[in-house]
Amino acid sequence: MAVVGTASEVPGTRSSDYNGGIRTCSRTHLVKTDTKTDNESVVAGATGLPLYAAAHLAFSGAYAVSQSITEVGESGGLGWHVTTGYTSARELNENPADDEVLIDWNSEIYQEDVQFDIDSKAVCNSAGDYFIDPTPTREAIHLIARIQANVTSVPVWVITMQNAVNNALVTIGGLPCAAGLVRLQRFVIGQRQNRDGAIFYPFTFEAHIHKDGWRLRPLDAGFRELEYGELVQVRNTGDGEEVTSPAPLDGAGKALANPSPATGVFGNFQIYPEMDLTVFPGIE
Repeated sequence: MAVVGTASEVPGTRSSDYNGGIRTCSRTHLVKTDTKTDNESVVAGATGLPLYAAAHLAFSGAYAVSQSITEVGESGGLGWHVTTGYTSARELNENPADDEVLIDWNSEIYQEDVQFDIDSKAVCNSAGDYFIDPTPTREAIHLIARIQANVTSVPVWVITMQNAVNNALVTIGGLPCAAGLVRLQRFVIGQRQNRDGAIFYPFTFEAHIHKDGWRLRPLDAGFRELEYGELVQVRNTGDGEEVTSPAPLDGAGKALANPSPATGVFGNFQIYPEMDLTVFPGIE
């Protein structure tokens, strides 16, 4: 049981379609076998057939993604038509891990508390008190890059790098992002797949990009202050009574003598791990 000779392309069977920026093509080859007991598994390995992920002869941006085999009668033995389908939707390789990384972009709109204005001044009233009922909010937007790639195994960083923030400049899809602006979320690993014996897993994740970064910067304020190394209740300078709303502090634990939007002090806290994100596909 064997293939006879080399697969030959059947004249007049090529097709090509271009729709929505994606080209799809097909080519059909004739494969002959020497016995009627031969089957599709013998035919699929014939010399001369396009390999998976091979570039189309006429359209280098289209890659082989499918193969269909149909039995046809031939004198002197059996013949088979093998049709190869191509698409330009994605650059493919024999090694799934080397497939083109795909990136699409979106944005997320949400409400966030406002502690400071666009000039980095504290959002408080003219007496220097917080607005607490209600707390001021604003509609915020940050950019999301959704990245699709293949991995050959479930990598350990799906556990260790959830919510990780970039510790250095990175580039995503040509967009440079300074340190601290990118946070990783929503890791999705698909079912195991087999491409001609190569095992891989489709992997999708999101890179959330915030122009102000992901550190926590609250207004330094509270009900207590440091006095000679001891915590004491903050009191109003006028009546001496304990404050009933958080009093702005000076960054060193002391209540501001004359708080105002211009004198507000903000903290700077690292609340997400800052790591090297270039181990991820699509991030350079």
